[in-house]
Amino acid sequence: MQKTQFVQDLKDKEPVSSPFLIKFSATAVGKNGKPYMNLIFQDKSGEVEARIWDEVSQHSGQAVRDAYVFVEGRCQLYQGRRQVVVSKLQILREDQIQPKDYIAESELDPETLYAKLLGYVDSMKDPFYKALAEAVLRDDPEIADRVKRAPAAKSMHHAYRTGLLEHVVSITGILDALSGHYGKYLDRDLLFLGGFFHDIGKIWELSYDRVTDYTMEGKLIGHLVMGVELIDRKIRELEAQPGTLPGIFPEEKKLLVKHVILSHHGKYEYGSPKRPKCLEALIVHMIDDLDSKVNSIRTFIEQDQTPGRWTALNRNYERFFFKPDWAFEGEAGSDSAF
Repeated sequence: MQKTQFVQDLKDKEPVSSPFLIKFSATAVGKNGKPYMNLIFQDKSGEVEARIWDEVSQHSGQAVRDAYVFVEGRCQLYQGRRQVVVSKLQILREDQIQPKDYIAESELDPETLYAKLLGYVDSMKDPFYKALAEAVLRDDPEIADRVKRAPAAKSMHHAYRTGLLEHVVSITGILDALSGHYGKYLDRDLLFLGGFFHDIGKIWELSYDRVTDYTMEGKLIGHLVMGVELIDRKIRELEAQPGTLPGIFPEEKKLLVKHVILSHHGKYEYGSPKRPKCLEALIVHMIDDLDSKVNSIRTFIEQDQTPGRWTALNRNYERFFFKPDWAFEGEAGSDSAF
């Protein structure tokens, strides 16, 4: 089934007739006491909220998360956001669709990004830190494959295939520049490990073959702990292989790497078990936060449908955002050179 209408094409008061992938599905009860369905449809261009008001019992067993469906209805603006009111919905088989039309991907090539990441690894000087980076990113094909495919988050930022790698390469470039700016006051290699590994646990925290969601391990353990577990495991493996290290991995270096990972959320209320207690940890936290916010806000501005120079209200940031000229050109981010 050829997909010709994408989320980005949907306009207020226009008909909708297209297949989508269901990202979220739930049944609720309205103020009138009648049930309705709250849905989120997605394709490679974005996602859109949807409602089913009629024949809810008929659709509730079909319109489930991860299902491909053909939708007929109408788009409308509700509180500044697009919403599809569904009049007809039909389940599709896997062989009726092209999966690439439904999974959002980075605009940047994963192999090119990964080569740039390995270039940063090659430039490291500390033999212990460099050996650790190589063990994870160069010598473990399973991790490399996952890093190339994984999103950086379920919804907040870089929430698309290869988003994690895009985010990691972006912040590592910024960390590289800051290490040159501040010179002797920063350990460049420790900064790099923070850039590489602060979110490495997300390759197991999230499932991302179709709709992005949390795995059982992700819900029970989380990417901070999984990242630290990976560091411990790889250091043990390196120490067990004669000739791979100049000696036993220094305890202080190990603790610093783990601290940067554990503290990168910055505050206890943000889920960080430790606050940054060295300059490298503080900078990794701040640059991670900056890069995630830039991506999140840029994406919001790009997808906003409100006419004029101002977006609709962004609920996450509790403000309206100004829309520069690039927001009207549809080319934001395409020339990124990091």
